[in-house]
Amino acid sequence: MKTNSSPNKKHKSKIFSFFVKDQRAWIDLIISKTALIFATVIILAALYHLASDLQELNRKEELDIVTQELAYTIDAVGSSQYGISASKKEYVFDSYGMSKDIFDRMNVSVSGEYISASCRDNEKELIAVSPLTYKTLAYSPDDISIRMIQRFSASGDANDPVHYPYTYTDVSEFLTKLGTKETNLNTSTKVHIVKTLMCCTNNTEAKELEYILVYQQ
Repeated sequence: MKTNSSPNKKHKSKIFSFFVKDQRAWIDLIISKTALIFATVIILAALYHLASDLQELNRKEELDIVTQELAYTIDAVGSSQYGISASKKEYVFDSYGMSKDIFDRMNVSVSGEYISASCRDNEKELIAVSPLTYKTLAYSPDDISIRMIQRFSASGDANDPVHYPYTYTDVSEFLTKLGTKETNLNTSTKVHIVKTLMCCTNNTEAKELEYILVYQQ
């Protein structure tokens, strides 16, 4: 007894026959599938780059926070009157609830004109820089005293001022040159920030230069 094919089988047979007879239909199908694959790849790539960009943005903001906060602390000491408690501060790298791991990955440095912080993220070097308002030296009081004695035979403090034949200009130029040095800071150690005076005299007149010393022990 001969059985009749179901309508569904006949419908599939017609579709198959259509694609066999019409090669363009096959090409259109392949193109549409390929386009869908490419579109999916593009969307996934865009999402990956978006996540990467957001992570990079967050890391850059963290670098900005570190440089701005440290620069603010240094400038606060600079704006204070010499000899009062506010003219001496300590800074610790633990602000805004950031994890210690973040600070361990950062390279933070100070020079006479700016604070900089950098780190590598996804093979890219990220850098943040904050300028300093006041003259800054990345030296401890003892280091400055030794260098002043070596250069001017005087430490430059009130009890041992620089005197003739050296001038106020000589001292200013010498300290400005020292200020070009960039010193790396250890983010696991507190930073000492102190205002100091460099004294000069020509036997008739005394002058003072204010500097902010930034150092670690």
